[in-house]
Amino acid sequence: MNISQIFSAESESVHDFLTREGQGCFIPAYQRGYAWDSGHVGRLLEDATLGLERLISDSSSVRFLGSIITVRGNALVAAAPPFDRELPRHVMTIIDGQQRLCTIVILNIIFHELLRRLVRSMEDADEAGVIALRDDAADFLDDLAKTIRFERSRLPDLHRFYPRIVRAIDDSWSRNAVTARYESPIARAIWSYVEHIQDDEAGEFEYTGTDADGDILEGHEALVDAMANLAEQVDQLAADQHAILSLPPVDALIAGASHVLAELWPHVLSAPARAFLLGDDDEPFFVEATQTMRLLALARYVNLRMAATVIDASNEDYAFDMFESLNTTGQPLTAFETFKPKVVESETPAAYPASPSKVSIDKVQQFLDRFKNAEQRLGATASLLIPFALAENGQRLEKHLSHQRRYLRDQYAAANTRNAKRNFVKHLATTSDFVSSAWRPHGRRAPQLLPDPARSDDVAEFCFEVLRAIRHEIVLAPLSRFYAAFCDAAPAGRDRAAEEFFGAIKAVTAFSMLWRAAKGGTANIDSVYRELMARGIGGGAALGRQNGGAVSLANLRAALLAKLDAEHLDRATWVADTSVSAIYKTGQSITRFLLLTASHNAVPDDDVPGMIVRGRRGSNPLLSRSQWLDDEMLTVEHVAPDAAHSPGWPRDVYAERRTVQRLGNFVLIPEVENNLLANRPWVQKRILYRVFGADTAAKARRAIAAGREFGFNPGRRAEDLVEESSVLPMCQAISAFEGPWDEAFIAARSVRLAELAWDTVHPWLQPPPPRRRVRR
Repeated sequence: MNISQIFSAESESVHDFLTREGQGCFIPAYQRGYAWDSGHVGRLLEDATLGLERLISDSSSVRFLGSIITVRGNALVAAAPPFDRELPRHVMTIIDGQQRLCTIVILNIIFHELLRRLVRSMEDADEAGVIALRDDAADFLDDLAKTIRFERSRLPDLHRFYPRIVRAIDDSWSRNAVTARYESPIARAIWSYVEHIQDDEAGEFEYTGTDADGDILEGHEALVDAMANLAEQVDQLAADQHAILSLPPVDALIAGASHVLAELWPHVLSAPARAFLLGDDDEPFFVEATQTMRLLALARYVNLRMAATVIDASNEDYAFDMFESLNTTGQPLTAFETFKPKVVESETPAAYPASPSKVSIDKVQQFLDRFKNAEQRLGATASLLIPFALAENGQRLEKHLSHQRRYLRDQYAAANTRNAKRNFVKHLATTSDFVSSAWRPHGRRAPQLLPDPARSDDVAEFCFEVLRAIRHEIVLAPLSRFYAAFCDAAPAGRDRAAEEFFGAIKAVTAFSMLWRAAKGGTANIDSVYRELMARGIGGGAALGRQNGGAVSLANLRAALLAKLDAEHLDRATWVADTSVSAIYKTGQSITRFLLLTASHNAVPDDDVPGMIVRGRRGSNPLLSRSQWLDDEMLTVEHVAPDAAHSPGWPRDVYAERRTVQRLGNFVLIPEVENNLLANRPWVQKRILYRVFGADTAAKARRAIAAGREFGFNPGRRAEDLVEESSVLPMCQAISAFEGPWDEAFIAARSVRLAELAWDTVHPWLQPPPPRRRVRR
């Protein structure tokens, strides 16, 4: 591949770039509007005046404006036949640099207007030096006008002129007065000035950017302010009355270093003009002549000695890649910001406000508007688009901006009907709603799983909190499909759709947790979900929207069960694998999940002290959002301490490093109790477990008294906890165990907890059993 065919870079003066024959600059709709304030324009003008001042002593004085990134050609301009023939012969789409280019063009309008007025003021002069300088200025006006406008036709009509810069959607280049449209701030300002200078009798030009009622048009404020600011400052510089900035004295421009005029003037300044400018300041037109000289010098310096590196990419993707690699201070546009204008163009600007696409786009915008910081906004966009692409057609989308932009652009273009395009955008909006309300709720709000808050499911809410805790974002793709099915369901089908959605949450939680617990990590689980969305699993249909898969909980369960079967993860194998794994290393949230699901509706086993057994329904309900977030279940406590070897514990517990990390060596307790237990020996911990698990204050105090008789004083903090804390049921079974907490008991307890967890979780992957009638 020839790299030069992908992009080229060339340093050019702004004059050379803006006066290329037949070239118009096109600003895509996704670019932010003109936004430079007085600080920005002031720095540009200061840079120009300092550069001109330096030129007096340094012939190499040049000011660099940075890079301008462009894409050459008409491909990015939404102009269909027959209007495409109205386009300029050469279109340069501006990917980066529009603020600088627009400001230079504004500045050139101001230079042109002031010089035009000065030339007119010297029309009656008969002194040879004034005439020579006036003619020089008149010649330069023609050159300066080319940076503002260019001719598309040789016909005498005004619309033979095109503004050098226009903006997508708002503007349309055309040689026909009926179809020509210049409504963006920059194009409207340029066109107003084109009309002004065509009216040879026109007076002073002042651009107000107002409507028929005299109000400044929405979005035009920044440009109007910048233009007024620059006009005032340039006027002051010409009159040598600026409070801060200054231009070199006229004699320094003329009689100073010999290179100054040579660098700025296309020809030698005539002797009469030189003599007049260095002569008596009482002469008629002297003030006008010196102002003209200073303005010519500044305007020529800005156009000829202020330069940029123009990087011309072969397509938009390469241009954005180049922008991101060079940009260190600006805010890169998100993929959504570059996508939105394509939707507007597809619907047409006139029809877009009333279109279904606008409703969808506004929903996405509302979510992304929560993120003010550029980095946060980029992250939020990625967190939306990655699951959206997977849910849409099973495509794996990278976090690289160019991939996200390309995906949205290409997929939208591939939707070959208006309805298909609208459905694509609608699905994006629905995914945005799901991510916004459920996965990333605003502020400290609790996740709202469905847009109807009256519909809830305790176990599904518990599962969803678990998925959020382990940041298991891959499941957003299948879940967003069930969420969309609920949103699209008719009122009569809402109950069924809600059940399917809640069932899907439980199914993916069951699969993911069983998978990760048995395999000791993620074990490429993301590829399983990608396969589900793109191709389907076990002969089932793919779940991606474009892949034809119906949203069905039965199909989802069947696919996930098929994957577990393919991995030979039946109950016996899973229990065996999970009970011997160092589950704590797999993740604290995984460990908490297994302990909670094992202990759900479980009670101490009277036949096997130290163990728990499944109790009656409601005996110890733990599967709810509140239980997952409850401080009493917050920390994972190692019963046998996580240390090389702790005194007071059997040596075989530490013979193999993973023993203390196995499921049977854990219990869930609050942080305060966890700190109190610390690394104490087993005989002391057992007493504290009895205190924590006591269901009455009297029993807790008796446990403390028994400890003191034994020679262990739990301390004042333990006594306070009796009054302040709630009973901890998980501690009850452990406190009943009288034997040694050794490797054999940890192994047996690991198996028991794994069995109970499986029996709670695995049914979420199966159809619920038919309800039995209760005879009365």
